[in-house]
Order: sequence, then structure tokens, then C-alpha cells
Amino acid sequence: MVRIVRFHRTGGPDVLQIDECPSPTPGPNEVVIKIRAFGINRAECMLRNGSYVVQPTMPCRIGFEGTGTIEATGENVTMHAVGDNVSIIPFAVADPHGYWLPVLEGHGCYGELTTVPETAVIKIPDAISPVINAAAWHQYLTAWGGLVDFGRVTSEDIVLVTASSSSAAIGGIHLCKDKGAMVIAATRSQEKLDKIQSTGADHVLLINDVHFEQEVDEITRGKGATLIYDPVAGNLTRTLISVAAPEAKIICYGNLDQDDSCLYAHDALSKRITINYYSWGDIARRPNRLREAHSYVYSRLNSGAFYPIIDTVFYGLESCVEAHKRMESNAHFGKIVIEL
Repeated sequence: MVRIVRFHRTGGPDVLQIDECPSPTPGPNEVVIKIRAFGINRAECMLRNGSYVVQPTMPCRIGFEGTGTIEATGENVTMHAVGDNVSIIPFAVADPHGYWLPVLEGHGCYGELTTVPETAVIKIPDAISPVINAAAWHQYLTAWGGLVDFGRVTSEDIVLVTASSSSAAIGGIHLCKDKGAMVIAATRSQEKLDKIQSTGADHVLLINDVHFEQEVDEITRGKGATLIYDPVAGNLTRTLISVAAPEAKIICYGNLDQDDSCLYAHDALSKRITINYYSWGDIARRPNRLREAHSYVYSRLNSGAFYPIIDTVFYGLESCVEAHKRMESNAHFGKIVIEL
């Protein structure tokens, strides 16, 4: 038997529970991994409370990214062997048309063991710790897909990053600075301004300040932001269009504001704005793009250009409820990780 974290109904953090389940057996092209550490993500909180793009099938396992050691391999596994230290890369499954399918029954990094496709794991460089590996992939894979694959960010860009104290946003800031772009980081939290400045952003602004649009105009010398990286959506979208440059791209990778956005098409048309609603799953489900993202991210982790900022390390499966409460308090800065 093995202990895993599941929820049997949607709701707040307290619906997470530890269940005793039979030890998994890998199917063809699958590996079983003994988990050493896993990251906590906003998407997992949304899955747990029923507001994610994929609806859970009960009882539902949870957890998109983690790190550990391969304990067993299924038939046709050729790239990995028992004993390999690996990271589990966030992955998603879609039908041939691109519609998301339910979360895989055996998958979920919140547990002592998990089963994933061989293509969802990558060997860990010796120099990178399990906690850093567990913290890295969701934020940097999301950033690579949104800003490189879709946004085509260059050193000529002025990038506005919203919700900039989150791990995904910090990953975006690091990536944009690696590409030589100017970064304007925006937050609603006065208390986090100094911390966000430490991420390498060129400017940090309060997005709910009455002078926000004027400040962006001054920083960009009237041009506006050429690329916007946003997980909020909703009513913020109209503000983002107002500070965007002509022909700018808005990469929206979340809907933290679940109200319908209120904007006039005229505002976007007058600037010829492209709004791209993006999911990291569209990178994870395409092997060629995923391999390119793997190579890029690990080269930057090894060089120190990428350095996941860790907010809190919790210990043991019993801490999952507290970790989710920490995430939903919005008091965190950077990544929340649980180590086993």
C-alpha cells in the first residue's frame, strides 16, 4: 500500500486527504516514481475547488510537478531505468482536436508514488537539488511557452508582467531578462514591491494605482508595452489594452479574475492587439516543443540565469492542506514546495 493525497469532493483546502491505495504497476511506456519533493501551483488549487479548465473525476489525485527516483518501468520504456533521479514535467492529455481530457487516474505528484508517461520525466542534473527541481518546471515551462513559443520575445520588447509575485510571473521575468527585454512588473501588493524588484525587473508598479497607466506611458516614452504576460484576465484586460503598444501581444495564461472581461472591441482594434489565451499544456503535449523547452530551461538552471525563488518548504504529505492555505492567502512570494 502507498499513501497518496486525493480529494473526493471539490472545495477548500480541507477536502484534501491522505488515502491508502494499492502500490501502482506501470503500464506500457510508463514509469513509477518515488516522490522526494513536489511543487504547489495555483492550477492545483483551482482543480481542487472545481474552477480549473479540466473537471476532476472523483476521487481525484492532484499535483502537476515533482521530483524523485524511478522505482519501476513498464514495457517499451527505453529512455529511463530503475534508480534514475528524475523530474516530472507538467503534462496534459488532449484528444486529436485539442480538447483537454480528464486528469489521468494514476497521476498526481502529491503522494509517495506516482505513475506517469516516460515522456513526462527528465533526468536531473547532479548540481540541482530536488527542491529546486520541484519548484522549477511549472513556472519556466509556462514562461517558455507563453513568451518564447507564442510571444517570440526579443531584446527589443517592453514586457509587462502582471501578478508579478507569483512563481509563474517570476519565471517570466527571469526569462525576459535572459532574452534582454525590458520588464515592467505589476502587482497589487504594496508589501511585495521590494521583493519583486529583487527578481531583476527593471520597473515595479502598483497596478491598482490611479497613476499606473501614466507611469507605463512615461517608462515606455509613449510607446506602451509590446508584450504582456498575464494570468488575471477578467476586468484587468481593458487596462492591459490601454497600456499596450500598437500591434502588441497579450499572452493570457490564467483567469484569476473569473468575472467576464468587459472591453470594447474598438479599443483593441484601434491598436491591432493580439490576445492569445494560452496553456502550458499546449507545449507539454507537443514532443518537439517540449524537448526544446527542456533544453532551454535546464541550460539556464545550470548557468544560474534561472533561480526559482522559494517561499516556503513544507514537510510531509500531512502539510498539503497548510500549503494550499498558504497559496490561497496570497501572502507567499515565489514557490511553495513540499518535501517528503
